[in-house]
Amino acid sequence: MSLKQTLLCLLLMSCIAGPTQLLSQEKLVLTLDKSVSLALERNPQIRMAEKEVAKAKAGVWEAYSNILPQLDATASLQHAWEIQQTTIPNFLKPMLAPLAPFIPELSLMPDYVRLSFALENTYTYGATLRQPLFLGGAGVAGIEIAYAAKSVAERNLEANRQNLIYQTANAFYGVLLARELVSVQEEALAQAQANLDVVLKKHAVGMASGFDKMRAEVEAANIKPEVITARNQYQSALTQFRTVLGLDRDTVIEVEGAFAYAEDEFSNMPLEDFQTLALTKRPEILALADQKYMAEKATTIARSNFMPKLFFSTDYSYLAQRNDYKISQRDFSKGFTSALSLQIPIFHGFKSSKEYQRAKLDYRIVLDTEKQAHDGIAAESEIAYNSFQEAKQKYVSAKESVDLAQEALRLANMMYEEGANTQLDVLNSRLALTRAQLNYISSLYEYQMARYQLRKVTGSLTGAL
Repeated sequence: MSLKQTLLCLLLMSCIAGPTQLLSQEKLVLTLDKSVSLALERNPQIRMAEKEVAKAKAGVWEAYSNILPQLDATASLQHAWEIQQTTIPNFLKPMLAPLAPFIPELSLMPDYVRLSFALENTYTYGATLRQPLFLGGAGVAGIEIAYAAKSVAERNLEANRQNLIYQTANAFYGVLLARELVSVQEEALAQAQANLDVVLKKHAVGMASGFDKMRAEVEAANIKPEVITARNQYQSALTQFRTVLGLDRDTVIEVEGAFAYAEDEFSNMPLEDFQTLALTKRPEILALADQKYMAEKATTIARSNFMPKLFFSTDYSYLAQRNDYKISQRDFSKGFTSALSLQIPIFHGFKSSKEYQRAKLDYRIVLDTEKQAHDGIAAESEIAYNSFQEAKQKYVSAKESVDLAQEALRLANMMYEEGANTQLDVLNSRLALTRAQLNYISSLYEYQMARYQLRKVTGSLTGAL
């Protein structure tokens, strides 16, 4: 290939790859609603939980199969390479004994003869029906356990969904918080730089000391590392957000949203009512109730091992025998039988008693687990309730502090320009404003996440707020 042809191929490849590369770097703009939908769609844990629900639904029909009739069709060809013989008494010899004087050869007849009662090839086909009539309660209990297991899988799926919504909201607001922190630090750096410019101008005309100049320079230099740290934390928050959403690490994303205060419907709910709501709607509590029901029915199944079981069966079949393979329908004979069978357990090596004992222990373990879960959720709901009240009060306080700090910094700058205060007053006012802004942003983040936590604790987190 010539150099000209090579250059043309490279140009063609770049034209093809260029648009694709641009598309791969296209920015993905995410709101909170879109983020939640994307997380629920792509999260592997949700996909696994959905498959568990599908498995549990299949288990319901599997449980029904234990009490439904079973119908099997059979067909077989059996070839006897060597047919067994049976020895029987020679019934003809005593019957012909009166003729012995006339036929002396009868005395030579053997007392026993060997006969075969089968042919080389045996053909059978037919159908067998088997219907359990009584299983000691195990059949119905198995169906009830299967339905409860399906309910548990659905509760677990709902719990996973709510946990993922909370994690997505936490990561989303974590990005907003990191972005706001960058803005605050950049604003603080700009203010420090503006203050340094004022000091430099006053120093140039002898109205500011060298110490004031040095202090302003140090203050501006100290803020630069904080800006770098804030920007790095913002990138880390974006990485964490991509992980929660299940996006590729090279996906360029932009979060669209802002912190906003909103009154919450749980604000005026008493703690006792809030705890009651958590203990009645939480998916984990509902799943434990189903598990307790399953353990109770498992003892019924274990108890059924001591009880008799009754089955009905019927067989409808055809059989034919020949020494060759030239079979036809007229060679078959029909057989039709029905039977009732009763199984009475007597001794199975202590297996039944130990299974029943284990089932009773499993039930008591579930009771202990349920009590522990109730206590834990009651405590968790109280902590979430108090954290929400705290976050709400911190927001009100932080909002007032920002307004006061902004006015204090404005007055400090104005008075310093007029020579009514010192450079230290300006620096302290700016530091107070930065701290107030950081507290305000953090209080908004805490308040918003406290709202999500309230709904997660009560099992009522269904989407973005």
